[in-house]
Amino acid sequence: MKKTLRFTALLAAVILAFTACEKPDPNDPNGNDNTPKKREIVYTIGNNECRQTLQTDGEWDTMLDVLCSEAQRGNRVTFFNVSQTTYLQTKGLGATKAARTFSTTNSAEMKAWMRKMEEEGRTVVVTYNNGTWSGTAYASAPPATTSNTIVGVWHFSCSVVSHVGPNGILLGSDLYVPEDDGGSMYYTFNADGTMTLTFTGVDGTTATDNSTWSLTDEGKLYCDLLPNSGCWDVNWITGNTMIISRSELGTEEGDILYQLQFDKE
Repeated sequence: MKKTLRFTALLAAVILAFTACEKPDPNDPNGNDNTPKKREIVYTIGNNECRQTLQTDGEWDTMLDVLCSEAQRGNRVTFFNVSQTTYLQTKGLGATKAARTFSTTNSAEMKAWMRKMEEEGRTVVVTYNNGTWSGTAYASAPPATTSNTIVGVWHFSCSVVSHVGPNGILLGSDLYVPEDDGGSMYYTFNADGTMTLTFTGVDGTTATDNSTWSLTDEGKLYCDLLPNSGCWDVNWITGNTMIISRSELGTEEGDILYQLQFDKE
């Protein structure tokens, strides 16, 4: 944990060092966009998983430089934007939700592709070998990745329900954290496809419910015990964290995005 925290602090220092001299001018003559645009990036470099909150596009551009450099040093780099400010740019994805790949020897081209995949709400994996950056971007993690990692006990840390206007602007979000009400929820995923939800109420009483879980060929996760039901995109899954999401488009309330976050026990 200390190693991870030191790594996060180091990356934050690098980003600040590169952006400290920038003025918050969206018309920066050097092409840097310093318009406020908050992102919360969850990422891994090698075996280190971290999160970094960025306030501007300029900071995001600097972080992309760092991630490309880390890949060039031989580390496997993976990242996902937990913030939902760009999600509805994926509204027209439809059949194009299949994983995308890209290779180039040009770092600027690699950064441009990484930026585009982040705008589409995808999780991005970047490696480097013999002068070439290679990337894979997916809307839902490959089934083999999820099935090999999901088995175990997961603490349901929070859910976010967001409403989006017809122009793709985020209208508002509702955050639910079970512990805020004095309760807790844990999901146990078993290798045989069964699972158990354990719920502890405010008064300390515990209840359980049992069901099954499964993955589609596209890697979507289905379990009827998950809040809001339906099939979920597994945006992020490691031995520490799982983030899943699903959308309902064109409802009476407009477009709605559900996102759930879990911590591995």
